[in-house]
Amino acid sequence: MRKEFEFTVKDHNVKIVNTWARGIKLYIDGDCRDQDTSFFANGRTALLSAKLGELGILEVFPKSALISVEIEVFLIKGNEKQRVYSSQKRLNLTEQRLAK
Repeated sequence: MRKEFEFTVKDHNVKIVNTWARGIKLYIDGDCRDQDTSFFANGRTALLSAKLGELGILEVFPKSALISVEIEVFLIKGNEKQRVYSSQKRLNLTEQRLAK
């Protein structure tokens, strides 16, 4: 099974592709920046990350269920951790504005 998540963070196009047999990959502006081949993800550990220049570090927290994978993505700069995408929770207005 293949599942894709696409969104934008501060003018960077982010695409996360999960395939059952090949793991999960993180693309930033079309370039593959990180990948992981773990079969299980608990949502507490970032399995993918990429530096977005002065914006900070993008960290992806996948959570696998029996049939599908859901993700939460955070932008981390210094001590600040800001949610910029969630496949299962709606971002509040403040999070939506800061991600654009």
